[in-house]
Amino acid sequence: MNFHKIVELEKYLDVAHHIPGRIRVKFSPLILTRPAALAAMKEHTELPEAIKEARVNMSARSVVIEYDPEEISPELIEELIQGKDKENKAQIISDLYGKLMKNAS
Repeated sequence: MNFHKIVELEKYLDVAHHIPGRIRVKFSPLILTRPAALAAMKEHTELPEAIKEARVNMSARSVVIEYDPEEISPELIEELIQGKDKENKAQIISDLYGKLMKNAS
C-alpha cells in the first residue's frame, strides 16, 4: 500500500487488530465504488524494507500489513489510520517516508 494514499482512504479504514509488527485493517465495502481507492489498496510499488508484507483479502474486506516495529513505531501506524488530524497524518507520512526510503538506499 502506498503510504501517501492512506490519508485519502481514511474514511474507509478501521483497525481491526494490531500488535507491534502486524496490523489488520478492515475496509468499508464503499471502497469498492471508488476504483482509484481500490487500486491504491492493492498498490505495492512504494513499500520500503521495513514493510515486510502487505496482503489484501477482498472477501474479508481487510488488509494485513506486517512491518518491522523497530523501524516503524506501532503508535504511528495507528495514528495514520485512526487519527483525526489530517495535518498530523501528512507530517507522519512525510517523516516515515523520508526515514524509510533513506534507510532503503
